[in-house]
Amino acid sequence: MVKISKKERAELIRKGNRLFNDGKIEKASRIFETVQYIDGLIRVGDHYYAKKELVNSLIYYKKANYQKRIEQLAPEIASICKAWIAEGE
Repeated sequence: MVKISKKERAELIRKGNRLFNDGKIEKASRIFETVQYIDGLIRVGDHYYAKKELVNSLIYYKKANYQKRIEQLAPEIASICKAWIAEGE
Protein backbone atom coordinates (compact mmCIF):
# COMPACT_ATOMS: atom_id res chain seq x y z
CA MET A 1 0.00 0.00 0.00
CA VAL A 2 1.19 3.48 -0.83
CA LYS A 3 1.89 5.60 2.24
CA ILE A 4 -0.51 8.57 2.28
CA SER A 5 -1.62 10.99 4.97
CA LYS A 6 -4.99 10.72 6.69
CA LYS A 7 -6.05 13.90 4.89
CA GLU A 8 -5.09 12.48 1.47
CA ARG A 9 -6.89 9.23 2.29
CA ALA A 10 -10.04 11.13 3.27
CA GLU A 11 -9.89 13.15 0.04
CA LEU A 12 -9.50 9.96 -2.02
CA ILE A 13 -12.43 8.34 -0.22
CA ARG A 14 -14.61 11.37 -0.98
CA LYS A 15 -13.52 11.20 -4.61
CA GLY A 16 -14.30 7.47 -4.71
CA ASN A 17 -17.73 8.11 -3.21
CA ARG A 18 -18.47 10.77 -5.83
CA LEU A 19 -17.38 8.39 -8.60
CA PHE A 20 -19.49 5.60 -7.14
CA ASN A 21 -22.54 7.85 -6.89
CA ASP A 22 -21.98 8.94 -10.50
CA GLY A 23 -22.07 5.29 -11.58
CA LYS A 24 -18.32 5.03 -12.23
CA ILE A 25 -18.03 1.88 -10.18
CA GLU A 26 -14.73 0.58 -11.56
CA LYS A 27 -12.91 3.86 -10.96
CA ALA A 28 -14.38 4.13 -7.48
CA SER A 29 -13.45 0.54 -6.67
CA ARG A 30 -9.81 1.15 -7.63
CA ILE A 31 -9.65 4.07 -5.20
CA PHE A 32 -11.39 2.12 -2.44
CA GLU A 33 -8.98 -0.76 -2.91
CA THR A 34 -5.93 1.49 -3.00
CA VAL A 35 -6.82 3.19 0.30
CA GLN A 36 -8.30 -0.02 1.76
CA TYR A 37 -11.68 1.60 2.38
CA ILE A 38 -13.71 -1.35 3.62
CA ASP A 39 -17.14 0.31 3.51
CA GLY A 40 -16.55 1.35 -0.09
CA LEU A 41 -15.49 -2.16 -1.08
CA ILE A 42 -18.63 -3.55 0.53
CA ARG A 43 -20.77 -1.03 -1.36
CA VAL A 44 -19.13 -2.14 -4.61
CA GLY A 45 -19.88 -5.76 -3.67
CA ASP A 46 -23.49 -4.82 -2.93
CA HIS A 47 -23.71 -3.05 -6.29
CA TYR A 48 -22.64 -6.19 -8.14
CA TYR A 49 -24.88 -8.37 -5.98
CA ALA A 50 -27.90 -6.23 -6.89
CA LYS A 51 -27.00 -6.73 -10.56
CA LYS A 52 -26.85 -10.52 -9.98
CA GLU A 53 -23.11 -10.51 -10.73
CA LEU A 54 -22.36 -12.89 -7.89
CA VAL A 55 -18.73 -13.63 -8.72
CA ASN A 56 -17.88 -9.92 -8.89
CA SER A 57 -19.73 -9.29 -5.64
CA LEU A 58 -17.83 -12.13 -3.99
CA ILE A 59 -14.52 -10.65 -5.15
CA TYR A 60 -15.26 -7.34 -3.43
CA TYR A 61 -16.62 -8.95 -0.28
CA LYS A 62 -13.38 -10.94 -0.08
CA LYS A 63 -11.33 -7.76 -0.53
CA ALA A 64 -13.31 -6.23 2.34
CA ASN A 65 -13.02 -9.44 4.37
CA TYR A 66 -16.80 -9.29 4.87
CA GLN A 67 -17.20 -12.83 6.15
CA LYS A 68 -20.92 -12.61 6.91
CA ARG A 69 -21.78 -11.71 3.31
CA ILE A 70 -19.33 -14.25 1.92
CA GLU A 71 -21.05 -16.98 3.93
CA GLN A 72 -24.46 -15.82 2.70
CA LEU A 73 -23.30 -15.75 -0.92
CA ALA A 74 -21.50 -19.11 -0.99
CA PRO A 75 -24.67 -21.28 -1.15
CA GLU A 76 -26.05 -19.20 -4.03
CA ILE A 77 -22.87 -19.63 -6.03
CA ALA A 78 -22.74 -23.34 -5.21
CA SER A 79 -26.33 -23.74 -6.39
CA ILE A 80 -25.51 -22.07 -9.69
CA CYS A 81 -22.47 -24.30 -10.16
CA LYS A 82 -24.58 -27.41 -9.48
CA ALA A 83 -27.09 -26.27 -12.08
CA TRP A 84 -24.32 -25.74 -14.67
CA ILE A 85 -22.93 -29.19 -13.95
CA ALA A 86 -26.37 -30.77 -14.27
CA GLU A 87 -26.85 -29.03 -17.65
CA GLY A 88 -23.60 -30.53 -18.89
CA GLU A 89 -24.57 -34.10 -18.03
